[in-house]
Amino acid sequence: MKSLKRLLGSTFAAFYFIFPMGIVYLLLIFTPLMFYSDVSAIRSSGFAGPNTSISLIAVAGLITGISLLVPALRRVYDVFPWLFSFIKIFFLSFVILNLGIAILNYGYEVNNPTRHVLFYILMVVFVLIGRLALSYYFWKKPVNIGEEEEHFYER
Repeated sequence: MKSLKRLLGSTFAAFYFIFPMGIVYLLLIFTPLMFYSDVSAIRSSGFAGPNTSISLIAVAGLITGISLLVPALRRVYDVFPWLFSFIKIFFLSFVILNLGIAILNYGYEVNNPTRHVLFYILMVVFVLIGRLALSYYFWKKPVNIGEEEEHFYER
């Protein structure tokens, strides 16, 4: 019975990491790559783009949080020890960049060139401060593959 439960847990974990987490991985990888094209599309069109930043952050955070809280799903972090650090770094970058896009979108909701420039500057300052804070955090608490998961599991 115990082996059947373990087999079902492993099967569920494999499916979970293929479908929902696969989408999250793609979001985490492609958001930094697409950030500049999103900003240039908003600036060149003069109109706000789709306001999906908060929704993307919420869905990616929920799916990632479930993978960290359910013991059967955490086994993948034992198989791939680098994955926990990857998610930690890229998710924080994902949040910073999506909030930057949300700030820019908010500025372009009204057709006013002064407001556009102001919110563009606010977005740049926010992204720079966010990235500096992220760098400072990882300078103080370096990513140690294999050790972080153990401390996370103990909580």
